[in-house]
Amino acid sequence: MQFRFPSFFMWLSVVAILSGCMSTVDIKPQTTATQTTAIPFSTATTQPTTVTPLPSPTVTSAPLFTQMPLVQKSGFVFMGETIPDGTNLQPGHSFQKTWTIKNNGSSTWDKSLELVKTASDPDNESLGSPEYIPLAQELKPGEIIEIKVDLVAPQQDGHYTVFYELRDGVGLTILNSQIWVTITVGNVPVSGAYGVSAQLLSAYMDYSEFKVDFCMQLPDERQWYPEKVLLLVNHQQYAPVASRIDPVGATTANKCFSFSFPVSIVSGTTYQLSIGKVELPPQVHQAENCALAQTILRTAYPGLDFNCAGPGFWYTHLVLPAGMTEEQADQLILDAMSSSIYGPWILNGAAP
Repeated sequence: MQFRFPSFFMWLSVVAILSGCMSTVDIKPQTTATQTTAIPFSTATTQPTTVTPLPSPTVTSAPLFTQMPLVQKSGFVFMGETIPDGTNLQPGHSFQKTWTIKNNGSSTWDKSLELVKTASDPDNESLGSPEYIPLAQELKPGEIIEIKVDLVAPQQDGHYTVFYELRDGVGLTILNSQIWVTITVGNVPVSGAYGVSAQLLSAYMDYSEFKVDFCMQLPDERQWYPEKVLLLVNHQQYAPVASRIDPVGATTANKCFSFSFPVSIVSGTTYQLSIGKVELPPQVHQAENCALAQTILRTAYPGLDFNCAGPGFWYTHLVLPAGMTEEQADQLILDAMSSSIYGPWILNGAAP
């Protein structure tokens, strides 16, 4: 009997990072980069994991890091918002964005705290936002407040994002307090596979690792996660050694991630981040996922067949059609069970 054993270490690590959080960095985000071709089920064999020299990318991005104030530890908790990410508005439409936040710390926030606009994408369009939005009242531990700002949609169709973070009266950043408003204006064509797109947020050295933070607009609020994420710098390709998801958006269709790579990068060095695909964890509703994969693949590849297995195995009794290798069939089955969407989505930048 033939069994396909799942790589549980990989999926357990994905589940574990759902409880992680991303560091707040005062940066200038780069323009969203997308790929318009989707390959739902690739027949290519598994890519090698060794570091492979690649041609240097052509990058025109400006450096994306500016010096941030020292971080003040405090209990910032994001509770909710109006105008969800990706809301479509007509050109020139006036609207009000509201964030609901909670002081979950042990000290009172006084009225000197304010939201500070840190960046926008594109960088010359801030939606009419002021540079500073005062807290307006002190906030004792456990109390909740709504922060509102009046904004205006640009006249040009497109995607727009403005980033903010909370700072105290002496300019210290409140830990993990980055929030943003993201809208689309007018008739914006769907970009990327199934509407999936990627946007670079920040990149920085953290001890001996280079970290890249980015967000992705995904098909829905399920547990989508980027895979085959690679960093290209100085003609070398690096696989990540760790990754995290920002818990603030983990249950929404717009999720943000932080990936760490084992390389030190000199300031000003250009790099390219490639996101190969996004997918769902196949062990969640495994029986339904396997049954769906059977239906899809039996129709698409006559002669390909397999039995669904119980916990601990993806499938058994693999039958190959003429000309298909076991490795190709394995990739097809796991992609179908994971609802894999292929890019790649390419993000370019320069080290701070």
